[in-house]
Amino acid sequence: MKTMKIHINDRTLKVVIALIQSMFCCLMTVAAVETKSLPNILWIVIEDIGCDMGVYGTKGVHTPNMDQLAAEGALYTRAYTAASTCSPSRASFMTGLYAHQVFAQHQRIFDEKKKKALPKGVDIFTKYLRDAGYAIGLCNYLKRDWQFAPPETEAYDTNKWNELTENQPFFCQYQFHDTHRANLKGPNGERWPFVPCPEHPVDRAKVELNPYMPDTPEAREELGAYLENVNLVDMKIGKLLADLKAKGLYDNTIIVLMGDNGPAIFRGKEFLYERGILTPLIVRVPELFQPGFNPGFRSDELVSAMDMAPTFISYAGGHIPDYMSGRVFFGPNKQPEPEYLFATRDRVDLDVDRVRSVCSKKYKYIRNFMPEVTYYDSCVKNVAAANAGAKLYKEGKLSGAQAAYYKSKPKEELYDLKSDSFEMNNRAGDPAFNEILVKFRNELENWRIRTQDNAAPENIEEVKQDFKQLEEETKNRRLKENRTKK
Repeated sequence: MKTMKIHINDRTLKVVIALIQSMFCCLMTVAAVETKSLPNILWIVIEDIGCDMGVYGTKGVHTPNMDQLAAEGALYTRAYTAASTCSPSRASFMTGLYAHQVFAQHQRIFDEKKKKALPKGVDIFTKYLRDAGYAIGLCNYLKRDWQFAPPETEAYDTNKWNELTENQPFFCQYQFHDTHRANLKGPNGERWPFVPCPEHPVDRAKVELNPYMPDTPEAREELGAYLENVNLVDMKIGKLLADLKAKGLYDNTIIVLMGDNGPAIFRGKEFLYERGILTPLIVRVPELFQPGFNPGFRSDELVSAMDMAPTFISYAGGHIPDYMSGRVFFGPNKQPEPEYLFATRDRVDLDVDRVRSVCSKKYKYIRNFMPEVTYYDSCVKNVAAANAGAKLYKEGKLSGAQAAYYKSKPKEELYDLKSDSFEMNNRAGDPAFNEILVKFRNELENWRIRTQDNAAPENIEEVKQDFKQLEEETKNRRLKENRTKK
């Protein structure tokens, strides 16, 4: 067989090279255009916050920046976290799975060696954004607190805001810790539950207490201080948004404002009542990226924090892994609203409890697996309103709904959220609601089977020992640091 020889003169060779270079440049231009057409994504994650902005109807607060975001985007009134406290909630929305599915249902695991690895094939959702071409950042307050072993893939590329925003497109989880309880001492030795905001103080006499709260000076001070702290966070958010505009990035960045769980006040954080798991959700999407809603849109769709991961993987043009439990809740690939949302509460530090809930648009069902533990016994111990209420309870001065907080819990709770938004009238024992009770009881049980919510109880004595050891190690480390400073 003869080999055919092809002779190419210099002129032809130059033409071929020029064509190849031209094709390469076209491909690079297309790739650049495609990357540039992707939105930047900014999550503003606020710790321990409820729907306590002016735009949600809260009186006495000054939140012009968050209110303006809602005016330019969409405000969701039924957005829930999947757990009622920081660690399991964050583990959930960062993986798209319930906390118990990633071995992170307890807050916290005190012995690092006992933290389990993520299930095989599961990763932090930022991996899928990075695969789609995004630079990934965790900025301002660098809390992770996931309670599982570090994932194989590093979750973030940088914690420097200016460095991150030089890369396009970027995803940033920009966090604020301000609304977390501070428990500081004031100049006169008084106790400040939250950092004050002197620019926009809140009149304690005018705060509106929910009817399940005993009306005490402690309750008014605590709620007022928390709302004042919301004002402080709003000021900081204003500075962040101003910087985004100064960088010329505001009009090609999707901005999300969300919380990790409810506020650390009476019947808030750690509870599966609305005050504990109903959190703000504001989404601003530039017109270019087809939000599917007009500015100022208000939605009462049920949204879970677990919807965040699949929604933004979708916007990034990435691959949504099959294991994720959430759905795409807005945008061109929006998926249908679920009929039910589920949430969990397990041990918090040394406060042992086990509670599950399922809610629909109208009803919420709560299952207490440890009814002998009162809500007061399982709550945050530094809530002044709860401690003041305990004194009134012992004196027999609380109403039935307020006193329930200090008594053994019912095994089951059922609330009509339309007529009883404060969840004060338990319908679980009402024959008129029996059909609904059975339906929700079955829904919860089926969900527990589907998600394998069947972990064996912890050895609490072992947990206490781990906690004691951690305290001792922390104490020794601080002593060493102090000696080094001297």
